[in-house]
Amino acid sequence: MAVNKMIHTTANGRSYHAEVVADGVTSDPLILPSIYPYNPGHMPAVVAVIPAGGASGRIEFSLDDPAVVEAGTAQWIAWPHGDVSAAIADAINGPVTALRCVSVSGQVEWRVIR
Repeated sequence: MAVNKMIHTTANGRSYHAEVVADGVTSDPLILPSIYPYNPGHMPAVVAVIPAGGASGRIEFSLDDPAVVEAGTAQWIAWPHGDVSAAIADAINGPVTALRCVSVSGQVEWRVIR
């Protein structure tokens, strides 16, 4: 298992990740840069899921230490939206360690920016 880190940077200095997950596959974890402690001007992370026509998928997050994620033994929690078949985005306003995308069926794209 590989572990991704948000290494891509937009022109305005924000970090992002974009990936397409194949049918029935769970992406490798994406470890998020720390978003706490809170400071004025802080930008939360935003995650989007964009299933292809007829596809469905979900986001899962972990609160475990990054070393546990990297060891492949993290516990994963499904996001509140569950499995989705239409594009949706949501903000992460808490101290989430890592995200991953699960393709329940079909091809699912996911994007994260912060």
